[in-house]
Amino acid sequence: MRNSDGTFAEGNTGRKAGTPNKATKDIRDAFTLLIENNLSKLQEDLNGLEPKQRVKLLLDMAQFVVPKMKSVDLKADKAETITIDFNESVGWEKTEDEN
Repeated sequence: MRNSDGTFAEGNTGRKAGTPNKATKDIRDAFTLLIENNLSKLQEDLNGLEPKQRVKLLLDMAQFVVPKMKSVDLKADKAETITIDFNESVGWEKTEDEN
């Protein structure tokens, strides 16, 4: 509870850091339920999009689910060239240009 001047009453420290307020929690819960109840319709709508639009929408939505990664700068004492071939690690076939 707050005093008449807007500060917390003595002994009241407020919510702990990181605790969402009740309205935020209620809205998130309602939105989650809305999505869960409409998954098949959302999939149909997604399937109806052009591939470019579909990828853009998925990337736009991913930012709310998957945390963004920060870039990392690596520094070495001497210059070296490192080659990583992702094709071999996932079992993809090389194209004619890569052979």
